[in-house]
Amino acid sequence: MSKIDEFGQKMNIFEKRTQNKKYLAKKKRYNEKQNQKDFEENEIIFSESTNQDIWQIAEIQQNISGKVFYVLFNWEIFQKNLKNKNIANGITIWDFVEFQDDVITNILQRKNLLARYKWDSDRFSLHKRILQPIAANLDLIVIVASAINPKFQPWFIERYIILAESCNIPTIICISKSDLQMIKDPLLQYYTEQLGIPIVYTSSETGQWIEQLKEKIFWKNVVFVGKSWVGKSSLINTILQNNVIKTLSVSEKWWQWRHTTTSSKMHIWDENSYIIDTPWIRSLDFLEFSREELSWYFTDFSDFTSWCQFTDCSHTHEKICGIKEAVKLWQIPKERYNTYIRLFKEII
Repeated sequence: MSKIDEFGQKMNIFEKRTQNKKYLAKKKRYNEKQNQKDFEENEIIFSESTNQDIWQIAEIQQNISGKVFYVLFNWEIFQKNLKNKNIANGITIWDFVEFQDDVITNILQRKNLLARYKWDSDRFSLHKRILQPIAANLDLIVIVASAINPKFQPWFIERYIILAESCNIPTIICISKSDLQMIKDPLLQYYTEQLGIPIVYTSSETGQWIEQLKEKIFWKNVVFVGKSWVGKSSLINTILQNNVIKTLSVSEKWWQWRHTTTSSKMHIWDENSYIIDTPWIRSLDFLEFSREELSWYFTDFSDFTSWCQFTDCSHTHEKICGIKEAVKLWQIPKERYNTYIRLFKEII
């Protein structure tokens, strides 16, 4: 290779690095501006209320004209079209709201919010990354994973656990299709013993263990999350099949409007027992975390951080690290540590 060609290659590498630094700086400025914007919007629309006429968002649909909201009040479903699109984009399932002339005037302060950052088709566009609310005011998240078809993948369970932890919402793990194969992964035992996450095995095909799942979610507001084909919809349908509460006012109005694609929907299956069904979350983006914050959501790491040489230890490249030592001693599963490393690398 000639010196001219070698110099040209070095210049290309330098230009790429320079462009990357500009991109990261631009991204940081955009995120700071976006976070400030979100805060200001929340200041405007969220507040407390003493009004007794509180409505609950039961379903959100998307049609040609925009979003259509179905609200639950006194066991009746009403359709509401919103004029303020900016407010409409911030509303999610099980928000408590007030209306005036079919326009939301107030969203009550949420107990919690399950949300993620979503990228549009162009992942390299800073302006395509938006906060996507999934559900609000939840008591429990049910993480559904299949024993087989598709095969059991702890990596995705880990991501959902971290998402739930960051939203401060309790979780349980439901292993579906357990009639085909019974999973006895040591990682599941670790979740129960060290993280306090219950494990429930179910089969929609045979109906086995469904009652145990229903006991866990009774009298609660829960959301089911999971990858495609893990049997999430089948589980929900099995629970609803014999337990759904059907009042004339709800069922008649509900089924009259089944003509658009559902974004999210709430089901009533028993007294004060609700299941929120959401579309398949294809990806979970944790770029809103900083690298320093990530270890906070691995709550089991806190037992070993005192062994780290540095207080700001990243638990990645340091020679003396309590987390890395715990992994060597099998006190932290290697799969869980690998999840931490993969997420750490995702965060820029």
